Amino acid sequence: MQDRPTSIELLEAAADFVESELVPAVQGARQFQTRVVANVMRVVSREIKLEDRLVRSEVKALAHLLGHDAPHLHSLNDLCVAAVSMGEELTTKIRAGEADDGDWRRDVLAVVRQSVEDKLRIANPRYLENDIAIRNSKKEI
Repeated sequence: MQDRPTSIELLEAAADFVESELVPAVQGARQFQTRVVANVMRVVSREIKLEDRLVRSEVKALAHLLGHDAPHLHSLNDLCVAAVSMGEELTTKIRAGEADDGDWRRDVLAVVRQSVEDKLRIANPRYLENDIAIRNSKKEI
């Protein structure tokens, strides 16, 4: 375990520097590429912060949905492997038409929606915020 600054703090500081100092200093394609670098740093920072919790949640939800016992996995890598494996199993069931109607369809949609939302929390939380705002405005109508 490293002392401060943490890897997240370092990535965020570097992204802030790139955005505030480098982006204004370059033009055209280089400016775009520099913005991409800052964005990548922010994605990696969010992934470090959120991935373990989100993957654990996804594995638990997929296991419940598929009728499996929740695996007792400790390493993030093992959790990711389990998530991919169960995701493939779910994909096979969906392709076979098992989620075309009924209560299980509703449960599948809920698990898949949560998975996509969690991925957006890492990749681009603004997309998720916009989607939630749109859904909330439709509920008010």
